Amino acid sequence: PILFCSFNYLVLHATVMGWAATAVAVAAATVSALTAPTGATAGTKPNVVVLFVDDMGIDQVQVPPGQRKYGYTGNAGTISTPNVWRLAQEGMVFQNWYSAFHVCSPSRAAMMTGRLPVRSGIGAPNNVYAPNAPGPDQGANLVLSAECIGGLPLNETTLAEALKPAGYATLMVGKWHLGVQPKFLPYSRGFDHYLGIPYSQDMGMSFWDPLGYDGSQPYQGVPIPLLNSSTVIEQPANLFTLATKYAGAATQFITEKAAAGTPFFVYQSFNHIHGPNSCGERWCGQSKRGPVGDAVEETDWMVGQIMAAIRSSPASDNTLVFFTSDNGAPQRPDGNSPLRGFKTMVWEGGYREPGIAWWPGKIPAGAASDALVATYDIFPTVLALAGVQLPPVTMDGMDISPVLFANATDAHDCIMFYHFAHAATVANATNLAAVRCAEHKVYWYTSQGGPKGLPTGVQPEGQPAVFNLVEDPTESSPLKPGTPEYITAVTAAVTARNAHIATIEIVPNQNALGNDPSLQICSAPNSKATFPQYPNCTLTPANWHIPICGSPNSKWCNQTSTGTCPANCPRFGPAPVPPGPPPPPPGPPAPPVPASNSVGCFLDHVGNQECDLPYNVQGHCGTSGRRVTNRMTNEYCNAACYRVNSSFTYFGTQYGQGCFCGTSYGHFGAAPKSWCNSTCEGNRNEICGGANVNSVYKIVPLP
Repeated sequence: PILFCSFNYLVLHATVMGWAATAVAVAAATVSALTAPTGATAGTKPNVVVLFVDDMGIDQVQVPPGQRKYGYTGNAGTISTPNVWRLAQEGMVFQNWYSAFHVCSPSRAAMMTGRLPVRSGIGAPNNVYAPNAPGPDQGANLVLSAECIGGLPLNETTLAEALKPAGYATLMVGKWHLGVQPKFLPYSRGFDHYLGIPYSQDMGMSFWDPLGYDGSQPYQGVPIPLLNSSTVIEQPANLFTLATKYAGAATQFITEKAAAGTPFFVYQSFNHIHGPNSCGERWCGQSKRGPVGDAVEETDWMVGQIMAAIRSSPASDNTLVFFTSDNGAPQRPDGNSPLRGFKTMVWEGGYREPGIAWWPGKIPAGAASDALVATYDIFPTVLALAGVQLPPVTMDGMDISPVLFANATDAHDCIMFYHFAHAATVANATNLAAVRCAEHKVYWYTSQGGPKGLPTGVQPEGQPAVFNLVEDPTESSPLKPGTPEYITAVTAAVTARNAHIATIEIVPNQNALGNDPSLQICSAPNSKATFPQYPNCTLTPANWHIPICGSPNSKWCNQTSTGTCPANCPRFGPAPVPPGPPPPPPGPPAPPVPASNSVGCFLDHVGNQECDLPYNVQGHCGTSGRRVTNRMTNEYCNAACYRVNSSFTYFGTQYGQGCFCGTSYGHFGAAPKSWCNSTCEGNRNEICGGANVNSVYKIVPLP
């Protein structure tokens, strides 16, 4: 027996559910087309696929220019998403698609139930509302931990639970993040099958995120698990091959159910693009946007595989697909551009997401909508189309069929924006923080990073901040209090806010239930006896060693080129050498590097901390301070690079501490002279210098 939370399960060493790792075509009988959003009759129930990305901002995918007003540029063309582009081209793009919350668990609870997370008790910080909660302190984080006691309450009806009695086959693939106890996991919440990591991929140790976890924190206590329904099949999960597994699982399921004429619901919840930004061999180092771009492009590939399976069958005529994200991109350049703010914030960048709907013959191709819609509209829309009654509870979502099929311009009159989702204090500005009605968004509480002159936090009594999002989508110019437009906007928002508050009932705070380390998913609780060199709960030790040094986000192996890792780049190598005098160069001493071999300068940080010279001996870029010496010299760095890989032809030293190697000048190309001629340390995007600081030198072969 093996420990899975507090239950025993069988570990299965086999191909996941027999699912192939490659996409396959869907073969299904042609079904009758729905002609109006009035509900389904026998034989016309639509298939439904929800493509749900983690931490994706509105500007991280590309759609045709005619379907966007702003955002949707793939970070100004630096990220390529041809499959999302085609999905948009064949469907409808939303300019005002909102999440229910600005972080993971609460937004996912809303998508699954059609109800704002304040109604399920998910999204209130421990340290504010339950400072004495049991277990390790979760602090101000609003998501459910990897050892959380709570989860999505069992009296909430998930979309899968609602569809199953109507004859739907249900599959979930990917990130769940609504509780780790077996009673909360997908296979207990209406899904016939589940394959995935049950929370964010940084909430456990892996090759990509190995350091600093001592078992005492609720997020990183054990290696990250991959589940096949109730069975742990990998721990740590192999993030290097995860996209292939996910795409294969979804396409295989679609194939089988479509061929059998069974209506299906697939919830494809990608672990991408949440950090650490892992990638498969095909995608590592391919994007111009660094690791985040690599993750987006790999996600786009998965979208393409799933859509190819649908399109290749008549099932495409009766399949509704939604594509969106759980919240905005974290703080990183341009992910939410041009919107203000990012994940964790009530600014538009935290809440407004990419949104695309696809159903050939029903949703007009090439369409764009300005209607106010939200992720929690998926639930009531799908149930209406499937002919399923809504649960007898207050529903925040609405059936947006008129928007999808008739291009109606009206959907929600107002959208609610929560900062904390605590039902008992819902009227506090720090909870229900803002309301958007029509073009105006009214803030009683603002996150940091607002326009100059606007206070952060709770706004002055009687003077909420107001923005016209149609004229000012960047939220740069708040309306002047007292003007007719300001008064009209505040009056509408206050009316909507009060009406919403009146519907809120106090429910148990799931975050306040605290944490219990015994609930961590551990498939091999005594693995130290067999694999003493690896963390406890290791089931698949090979996954600590990835056959590519994969990504600048790997804190041990930092080579972006594909192929075999250098010999000195194992997942668990010798302990770092404490700071001190430089050790002798590895191998024979290297001759001095001729000054004539200086060819320019390299960038230590680009975009999301990706090194220009990709292999990192030591330094800032992705090593968390791992240090060989605190007095790095050109000669030592030259020797180290040569010994690691004799095919390296360039190296660079960084302020006497870092050492970087590569086979070309730098995969981002030569830095402009304006960056090389003067030191610009302190700029968040780059560190550079002149001839003797951060220069790139040619390798001098060892004698």
